Amino acid sequence: MNEGTLSPLPPVTNYRHKKILELLYQKSVVSAEELASEFGVSKITIRRDLDALAADKLLERTRGGAVLASNPHLEAMFEEKDSVAKREKRLIGKYAASLINEHDTVFLNAGSTTLEVLRHLEGKRVTVVTNNAAALSLDIDPAVELIMLGGEYRPQSKSLFGELTLVGIRHIFSSITILGINGINLKKGCTSAVYQETTVNGAMIDNSNSRIIVVADHTKMNAASSFLTCPLAKIDLVVTDWLSPKPFLDELREAGVKVEVVSDDSTASQG
Repeated sequence: MNEGTLSPLPPVTNYRHKKILELLYQKSVVSAEELASEFGVSKITIRRDLDALAADKLLERTRGGAVLASNPHLEAMFEEKDSVAKREKRLIGKYAASLINEHDTVFLNAGSTTLEVLRHLEGKRVTVVTNNAAALSLDIDPAVELIMLGGEYRPQSKSLFGELTLVGIRHIFSSITILGINGINLKKGCTSAVYQETTVNGAMIDNSNSRIIVVADHTKMNAASSFLTCPLAKIDLVVTDWLSPKPFLDELREAGVKVEVVSDDSTASQG
């Protein structure tokens, strides 16, 4: 399933629920017995967890445990995501790059839209700190100092994550942070499809000295993925494209979120 077909699902905030889904995505099937042993709780508690996740359509219950849902809300491979809304992402990235000032230190997380931001950084002496391993494939402007965070590598999203990534972020403070997400929803905030990446996103937010900008094309509007990255109150600006539904953008603005809509001629309207 690609990013254009995301269905709204509740974000998972319960730690044990997150870990259950993480194990399930790795193994495709889990038993209540092994989960009870893994988390040191009773099988009754695990059954309640599985029932709650099944009610949210995040998995399917079996007699002894659970399997992946028949239509799970899983991430697309990076190449598949990169092929969705390419023109829109390019113009969003170009506009977001224009918001970066000379000598800024910029946090960029993983994703195809944030990659477009980096691609359009031209003629500015800036430092970009990222866990987006796909950045290494770009021929970036020589004025841009690129700092790649360390960590474990996820080929599905071409991203780096884990304790080494977090240690690197903790020693850096950004003057602007630009984040890609999988969904933005009035009630559920900004959500991501990969639990490990939410910790990286959160660390970038925590070490931001100034603006936090979310770059998200129209397929992410009024959608919710599985894992919470941050509530709307943490965001200073959302940059999206001209195909995003105006009623939803109006609701975002009414909720106090500033929105910039990039048009197909690469201009932006403020809100």
